[in-house]
Amino acid sequence: MPDLEKRISGDWIELREKANDLHTLLDTLAVPPHQLLVAAETLRHSVEQGIVEFKRTLLVPVLVELETARYKSLAADDMGAQEKSLAVLLLAILIQRLFCAEILSLARPREKKRDFGVDALQVNIILTDVNTRLKSNPGLRAHPAVKNILMQVQRYNGENQKMRELLPTIKPEMRTSFLANFTRTFDEIIGSIRRHYASILQEEAAADSARKEGFSLALVPLKELAPLLVSQAREVSRFRSTFAHAREERYKTRESLVRLYDGRQVVLKLVEDESRAYRRLCQRIQQDDMDSCAGAMATGFRDEVAAILEKQGRREQPD
Repeated sequence: MPDLEKRISGDWIELREKANDLHTLLDTLAVPPHQLLVAAETLRHSVEQGIVEFKRTLLVPVLVELETARYKSLAADDMGAQEKSLAVLLLAILIQRLFCAEILSLARPREKKRDFGVDALQVNIILTDVNTRLKSNPGLRAHPAVKNILMQVQRYNGENQKMRELLPTIKPEMRTSFLANFTRTFDEIIGSIRRHYASILQEEAAADSARKEGFSLALVPLKELAPLLVSQAREVSRFRSTFAHAREERYKTRESLVRLYDGRQVVLKLVEDESRAYRRLCQRIQQDDMDSCAGAMATGFRDEVAAILEKQGRREQPD
């Protein structure tokens, strides 16, 4: 099928020439704004394996459609829908490559103001959580904030007992003032417990952030991923061109779709090779937990690509 091969080759050459500039790439693939936003949302929902999961998600319906072509001819609209889906996948892969080639800059991590809602928590809930933490890690008793919370609990119990013992001896006209003094003391104790509990949560969040920063994409030699991403893009482009050719020509094109399905392992292997490449790069930067590091790379790319797609989708939407 010389016409098909010419179409595949020509489409790839044109795409490759436009692949070093985001805006030219967007113009070439012509993905509508609403599809950019849907793709960004789909990426963010790829919580298990990040961008690798996203690529699998977009390939599955394409392969299902191709399998159908083994038994019957496909409708032009159905083939057109797969072309559009493959254009989104191509765009995501080539944006990812732009990050690896350092043509697009990785986003700087934003400082997040954490509101743990401690002021709205009942003290008994705080104390239950602190006691649960102590059971799983008795060494926390030495933590300054935990020590202070435990000290405040003792103080509260002591003040409460004192109040109960003295209350019967207080004259009725003095009781309001008496109780108000203890109320102020209890509020002070509860405020201290909440502040120190918030400091525990803040320290925990900071440690978690530091762990994530340890797996930052900026630490990884991403340029080594670029050739693999080019191979992925070329194979996905071949799928897209074949669908376009079959939709436009219609006559005696089913065989090309069946052949595409029979060779599906090539594109699937290229996607799985990405996960293996992550692990190799994690080993290069001496990360002990390969699974966590590779997962962080996949989710890091997910977030970076999703941010670009969302930004471009919102920019292109009519007011």
